[in-house]
Amino acid sequence: MSPPNATIAILSIGQMGLGIAHLLKAHNYHITTNISSRSPATHSRASAAGITLLPTDEALVADADYILSIVPPRDALATAKRIQVALAAGMREKKTALWYVDLNAISPSTARRMCDSFRENAPGVVFVDGGIIGGPPIAPTTQPPSSTSSQPTPTEWSKPDIPLSGPSPLTTAPISGPHLAQTLNANHLDENIGSASGLKCCFASLTKGFIALSLQSYTTASSLNVLPALQSYLDVYNPGARTKAEKGIVGCTGKAYRWVEEMRQIGETFGEEGGWEVRGRVFREIAGVFEGLAEGVERGGGDRGELGSVEGVVGVLGRGLKEKRE
Repeated sequence: MSPPNATIAILSIGQMGLGIAHLLKAHNYHITTNISSRSPATHSRASAAGITLLPTDEALVADADYILSIVPPRDALATAKRIQVALAAGMREKKTALWYVDLNAISPSTARRMCDSFRENAPGVVFVDGGIIGGPPIAPTTQPPSSTSSQPTPTEWSKPDIPLSGPSPLTTAPISGPHLAQTLNANHLDENIGSASGLKCCFASLTKGFIALSLQSYTTASSLNVLPALQSYLDVYNPGARTKAEKGIVGCTGKAYRWVEEMRQIGETFGEEGGWEVRGRVFREIAGVFEGLAEGVERGGGDRGELGSVEGVVGVLGRGLKEKRE
């Protein structure tokens, strides 16, 4: 086997981080992480995926060529600070620069603050602004023979899109840069920090914003005992909307806690970058929708079976709203 490509540290190993780790390992990258503070289940998933577990951030920065930050938006700045503190320990002896690729759902102004903090506290780091659009990578499968071929047909990796921006394109990185950009399905937008994170926010406002509206609509219809009628009218006049709404409602329960800060970051993006100012605060209110759902899920407001249906999710959210009113 040929020597591995670059060493890439991924923080952290959630659903998306694990999927990207699988993708990169399949393309001969060495993947590391520090999840010393995470649950035993996370350790088991990372070990099973062949990820090298390092005990400290200092060991992580000493070994890595790249760091991919894929954390809940609320943790993005703190994660960057962790790396800066680790670099200050002086254990890194590699001659090439460490590339820090932030792939979190944050506003352009948050991305610029993060970039400025690296310039001040770790000036040797190359900072790249980014985002992830789409779901985690899915490994290829083998399709059965078709009517036109007697041989099974292997599929390709299903990958999300990764827009990037900043003065240093990933393709210019000295260690595996062009190959890494291609493997990640990365697209460099321009030289401005904030372009990629802003694009991610604009995209998420339409997808996750629609889910928030769906939660409000369905919960209110359920409270009025007209949810079946709403669904029937959607079937007649907008069937695509019903399918999309219900898929989003059921699919968001495990992610709602992550989306609270993301909605606030979207509001910040619209207010500052779009010129909406205080009118951009609509997404600060939308954050409350996901906050309410996350609280209901955390309280054990619904078991796995209940959260697997539209009516169950709506019931959990509706009960939480009722409790707050009483």
